[in-house]
This record gives sequence, C-alpha cells and structure tokens, in this order.
Amino acid sequence: MIDIQKESVWTSSVETTEDRSIPPELLQSLRQHSIFQRTNNESFLEKLACCMHLRSYSPRDVIIVEGEPAKAMFFLLRGSVDVCSADFERIYATLPKGSCFGEIGILYSMSRTATVIASTKCIVAALTSEQVQTILPQYPQVEKMLRFEAEERLALLYKSKNLNSDEKVSSKPLTERNVQDFTGTRNFLQKIPYLQDCPEEFLHLISLKVEPRHYAPNDLILRKGEQGKELFFIISGTAEVANIDTAISDPLIPIARLTAGDYFGDIAVLLNAPRATDVRAVTAVELFVLKKSDFIDVISRFPALQKRFKAMAQNSLDHLRLKGSQLNKVDNNSGMFSIIIIIKNRIPINNKFLFKIGTITPPEDITTSSNSPSIEASSVCSTTSDQDPTLLPATAANVLKKVETRRRRGSVAIWSDPHLVALANKAIKPQKEEEESKMKLDPIAAPDFSSQQPGFPGDGHFALFTEEILGLIVNYMDFATAIQFSTVSKKCRDFMLRNDKIMHSVDLSHFNKHVTDTTAASIAAVLGNRVRSLNLSQCFYITDEGFKILIENMTNIESMDLNSCWLLTDKSLTAVAVTCPHLVKLDLSNCRKISDVGIFKLLNEKATRGYPELSELSLSYCKKLSDMTMSHLAEFCSNTLSTLNIQRCTRITDQGFVKWADTQFPQLKALNLTDCSFLTDQAISHLVSAAPNLNRLSLSFCCALSDSAIEGLISLPELKDLDASFCGAAVSDVSIRALLNSNSIEPINSLNIRGCVRITDVCVNTILESGKLESLNISQCPGISLGAKQTIKESGVVHHLVA
Repeated sequence: MIDIQKESVWTSSVETTEDRSIPPELLQSLRQHSIFQRTNNESFLEKLACCMHLRSYSPRDVIIVEGEPAKAMFFLLRGSVDVCSADFERIYATLPKGSCFGEIGILYSMSRTATVIASTKCIVAALTSEQVQTILPQYPQVEKMLRFEAEERLALLYKSKNLNSDEKVSSKPLTERNVQDFTGTRNFLQKIPYLQDCPEEFLHLISLKVEPRHYAPNDLILRKGEQGKELFFIISGTAEVANIDTAISDPLIPIARLTAGDYFGDIAVLLNAPRATDVRAVTAVELFVLKKSDFIDVISRFPALQKRFKAMAQNSLDHLRLKGSQLNKVDNNSGMFSIIIIIKNRIPINNKFLFKIGTITPPEDITTSSNSPSIEASSVCSTTSDQDPTLLPATAANVLKKVETRRRRGSVAIWSDPHLVALANKAIKPQKEEEESKMKLDPIAAPDFSSQQPGFPGDGHFALFTEEILGLIVNYMDFATAIQFSTVSKKCRDFMLRNDKIMHSVDLSHFNKHVTDTTAASIAAVLGNRVRSLNLSQCFYITDEGFKILIENMTNIESMDLNSCWLLTDKSLTAVAVTCPHLVKLDLSNCRKISDVGIFKLLNEKATRGYPELSELSLSYCKKLSDMTMSHLAEFCSNTLSTLNIQRCTRITDQGFVKWADTQFPQLKALNLTDCSFLTDQAISHLVSAAPNLNRLSLSFCCALSDSAIEGLISLPELKDLDASFCGAAVSDVSIRALLNSNSIEPINSLNIRGCVRITDVCVNTILESGKLESLNISQCPGISLGAKQTIKESGVVHHLVA
C-alpha cells in the first residue's frame, strides 16, 4: 500500500512547496482527464490540485493491493498502470495517462477490489479519503460523475473476473486478451453511432448492464432463426454477417464486415423477431453484451429513445429484406445475371450503414442457358483454367469464387466420368455418408474357438484367461476402455465390479472435460474403494460437491493428483482429510482457491485422527498460500515430509522459513523454491538448518539471493542436484568454486546455472578441476566464451552438457 504522506517529486522542474503553489503541469494534466473535461470547473480543479500529493513509480511497483483498506484515490498523470489480480497473473485492464483509480474504495467505503501496479514509469497524484469527503460535497455534479464512474468500473470488474463462467463462449485467459481500458465503459459506448446523443443517465445505466465477452476466430456469435436475447457492441476485432434471407445466396459468402464500434442484434431484441442473419467472428473479437431484459428495462424509462431505437431496428430489417430480394433478381433475357457485391466501404447515414450495390457481367468463358439444365457425359467444358472437374457451372452464388480456380495454366476439362456428371447435375458436394464410409473398417470375423477346449473352468472367449491374467489386461486399459469392457457381457460387468485386484491406479486426466459433478456419482460407483492412486489432473469442471461424492468411499487412497482442479476450495481438503486416512502423497498444484485455512484443516484433521502424515506435497502456483502454510507444515508433518514443491508461491517470504528455525525436517529430500522471488539469504539459512538431509534443491529465479546463500549450501552434506538458474547476483565464480571445492559435502552430480550473468570462464576452470559433475547447464551465460564451452565439451568431465 502506498504511503501517501511520503515526500514525492513531480519532475525535476516541478516541486511541491510549503505554500502549496500549484504546478502548471499538474493543473494542465487534470484538465486533460476525461472525467474533468465534462465539468469545466476551474475552481474545483485548483482546489483539487492544492490537496494532491505527487508520487513517482517505477515499472512493476505496487500502488494498490487487493483487500487492503482504501485510504486514497489516484489520478494518473503520466505513464500507465495495470489493474490485476492479487497474484499478478490476471490483468483486468490497462489504464493509460488521464485515468483515475482507487475511487471505488473511497466512495463506497470498501476494501480494495483489485491490485494496481505500474506497467511503465508513471507519476500519479494522490488524494486522501478525508480530502475527497471534504471537497466533493461542494461540487455535486463532479461527485455525481465520479460515482457513476466508480459504479460502472466496479460492476464491470466483477463481470470480468467471471468472464469464463459462460460455457458457450470460447474461454481465453485474461492475460492474453486485448483489453483496452474496460473501465471506460461509458466513454466507449457514447462513441458508438447507435448510442450517440443519448443522456448521461441512460449511458450510465447501460454501462452497468453490459458484460465483456470474448469469441475466438470462426466462432458463431449469432445463428439465423434463433430468438434474440442479447445485443452486441464490438470493442475490437472483426465479425462478418452472412446467410441473408435469400433463395440463392451462399451462406458462406459474407454480406458485410463489422469492426470496432459496430453493433448487431438489435432487430431480434427490439422487434421480437428471429435472428435475420448469421454473425461469425473472423478474428478474435471482444464484445460488450447487453441482455434483452436489461435493455428493455432501461429504455422503458426513456420513451423517446425507445421509439427511436425501434425505428432504427425496423429500418435495418427492411434494408436486409431489400438486399435479399435484390440477390434473387436474375436477368435471363440478356444472358447476363446480377450479383450483389457487398463492398466493405460503408456510408453512415442516420446512424445506419448503406451498402454499395452493383452488377457484373459473367466472364465470356462461362456460359449459362436456361435450356440446358444438365450436362451430357460427352460434353466439353472450356475454361481458362485447369480447374477441379467437380466444380459446378457458374451460378450467382459461386461466380465470386472464380478467382480461386485461376491458379494453373489454361486447359480443357472433359466431363467424361459419369459420376462427376451426376455430381454436377445434382449440384452436390461430396456427401457426408461417403466420407464416413471411407473411415469405416470392414468387420473382422471373430476367431472360432469352438474347436478349442478350455483348460480351466469357464465358458466362451473368457475361458482362455484366468482372472489373474484378465486382471492384468484390465489394469493396462485406460478408464474409458475398461468401462467399454464392462459392457461386453454380464460376466465382464461382474468381473469389473467384484475383482479387488483391478482399478488400483485410475487416471481420469485424459477425460478431464467429462469429469463433472454430474458424472461423479457414476464414476464412484464403478471404482468403489479399490483405488490406491487417483489422478484428476486438469479436471477443470468438478467442484467441491462433485469431488466429495467421488471420493466418499475411497478410503484406501494413498496418492491423489488434483493439479489444476481450479474450482476446488478448502472444503475439498477437509473432505480428503476425513475420507482418505491413508493419503500420503498429494498434488494441489495450480489449485488457486486453496488457502492457508484449507492446508491447516487437512493437516490438523489428519493429526487429530491419528492418520499418517503427508510425505509428498506439491503446492506450486497456489497463490493464496502464505507464511502460515509453512508454519502448519512445521507443526504437523515435519517428521514425514520428504518432497515439497512451493514453486511460484509468491506470498511465502523469509518469515515462513523463520518458523522452520526451531523444527527439524529429517526426511525432507527434495525442495522446489522456483520463482519464490521474495526469499533472501535469511530463508536459505533457516532452510539449511531445518533440512540438513536435502539432496535436491531448486532456487531458479530467486533473484533476491546473494553469493552467501549459495555458499551456505555447503552445510548440506547430501546435496546432489542444484538448480540455480537465472538467480541474478546469487551465483558467481566465487560461490560456485566454494560449493564444488568444499570437502564437507558429497560431490554434486547435477548443476544448473543457466542465465547466471556473473559466471565466467573462471567457473569453467573450476568445473574442470573438480571433475565431479554428471550434468551441467551453462546455456545463456554471457560471461562464458565459446572457447571455454568447447573446452569443457572436449574434456569429457561432464557427461551431459547443455551449453
């Protein structure tokens, strides 16, 4: 959280003084803010500027932290900032120069709703909550606009966080979206021709109702004939309109292209008519979506606008019908036919778009005749290109595609194959049934076992296998194949349900999209309590309720993989602790809703019931975990934990390892601290003391460490594998020499110092002298010359070298 009382600098040429004189640059910047441009109140701006404290931030500096109490609001004078989640993984919006932020917490007396970090070097003006509450009541119009802005931003922020909840919309990580200041919803909407000249109150209400949505390329946004329930405004990307109501139009040929600022869907919403066309995404498309019920509710408060919008929708429908009638118009008498050419260049008239319509003459090499409905087998089709003989004669729908056939030299294509003639006469494409028939395999006759006498009890084909052999076969099947096997016969089903030597290891990760709360009960009924190892990795759709049903009877589970089960919360960990007493290996990687409370409930419940403690635990990318989790591990499973992975748990700091200082982890052999970027030498010191038997350690991207941390690893006598890649200043020639030449530890087998900028040829000489490494990675080390890399390669000292 920013300390707003701290002294700050505007620029080298602008300084705040004791008499609170107003820097001209500050006043000019405030005038340029969109929210103040509409007020045109100079006295307000001057009073505001007198109360502001100026701050300067470097890239990646944290300005606001999600969840903390709000003490100030900020005006961005220079640079840009990112509005993101607390773990910095999801970016909700990027605010440019001239934006304000932090006003939600001030105006509504609530905690911060998001984290804000500087994306570039920026300067902000801070205004305390006390100053805001003092100044704003004196200027009601400004206060009204600020509250409008805050209310719109808060509503859209909550919707952006739940963007992927709608299954019919293509999901896409928010960090990859082309977000262009989603917080300026009203500013964007008022620039759309459809909503121009609308009152501020109307735009505000619409801004509260719209939702952001993403469609991937080629996704169908609207389908012709469906009932319209939503109105769409394009933020970015391109969509195309096709499948107009006409007898001869090709549904694949677009009649219009829509880009940023365009809208569609108003006809069905306002006129209660079915969708008149298809709309499909050409590129990735970002939209604002307005539900029909919300739109009708808002415009009902503005009768004049309601009448205007309905008239515009009726004009659009009439225009589409006119276009459809023109598409059906064919001039057979003159040997020419008319084709509607939809040109992208649209002319805005009364907030609508007219399309240029023209006719073209068919090329001379294409002949049409109403008297020749079919093609004779002996006929010759003269063309200017060696085209596919299955292409149909020219029609109003396919003439636009003629350019695609002009790719090879001119020739004469002879219709000599009766099958091709039939295709042309019927005007059909290769049928789906023919494609499917090619993929079908001829039935394979089952082997005749009637002459073979089984040597053991049983009948039918399964008499060839004992239950032991059959069990081995089933154990090699994946879950889906095993289920199919159970449907072969009653004997197979009985075998699958009663045999205790199968289904010990179940991997459902390949069927992740099908493992849901709905299917959980069916899966549990098949598995029973035979499962020893359960893999639910990437099962994104299962929630706490479905997970509880799934493991309810699995009392013998020893290993469980829940990697990327995003919807599981602390409730699931409580269910695991109660239901699975023998669980010793657990992977919670990327379960981002798991918190310190869940870890405590899991470990405490197992300890209270006297169950075996965990020996292998993975918590990588669990961004809500903090130093309290490290304390729980020290309290409950210090004697059993052998493998721990806390990669990218960025809230774990030195304080978490301080709690390990008075505890011993004698069984801990492998520890992954990759990307724990806030750890310093103090954490490594406590770690070495608490886990003296470590033999595998990863410190990759722990950039806050120094040489002392690497040299401190000498106190780990069993260390065999060290990953110190991209550790910045932590790895140097000196620290590596101390580590490799130490007599207190056994020879290190594997060393990864990739991307360590302080490593030079001196380190290579040290490695050659030690002659102890099995594996070495020195790639992306700019200080190591090509000659040194060649020397170490030719020496044969390192068995596996990555240079």
